[in-house]
Amino acid sequence: MQIQNKSPKPLLSVDDYVTIRQLTTSNPAFTEGGIRALIFRAEHNGFNSCIRRIGRKILISKSAFSRWIEAQNEEVR
Repeated sequence: MQIQNKSPKPLLSVDDYVTIRQLTTSNPAFTEGGIRALIFRAEHNGFNSCIRRIGRKILISKSAFSRWIEAQNEEVR
């Protein structure tokens, strides 16, 4: 019997994940409050693809965040 992986996603490096504060420090165009608002509404705005929760800690994938921003730009057109 073979076990099938339903959603084959490439594994990201641990270095790709940052905290909210680290993301906003390296990208001053985004504020902590703005990112927290996106996280609060993540189910509705698709931002849940960018975040991983480990207990109460929230980590954001930098590469997924970049893709999410580009997708937002495409929706406006």
